[in-house]
Amino acid sequence: MKLIHWSYAKRYQVKAIFDKFPDMILVFRTVGSYYFVFTTTGSVGHTYPTRKDYVEMELLVNEQLQTLPAYIKRKSAREMEWVESWIHEKELPIT
Repeated sequence: MKLIHWSYAKRYQVKAIFDKFPDMILVFRTVGSYYFVFTTTGSVGHTYPTRKDYVEMELLVNEQLQTLPAYIKRKSAREMEWVESWIHEKELPIT
């Protein structure tokens, strides 16, 4: 999945569009020093995003906004498998 476009919105929010779901606009909000999916607008087409898709979107936005280390520190153990495989795939130095 790729981040196509993002922009700042009002009140500490970021709007983003991803190539896998181009008809959806996702709104991210800050919690502390990282961003998470807050809400979505638009149509989803035939497939709905899974929790794994949302985690990947959060990773991409936090990577773009340079808040990835803070985001990784707070992830639940359940989602860390996805996060670690994504980090390995991107060949990032964060452990």
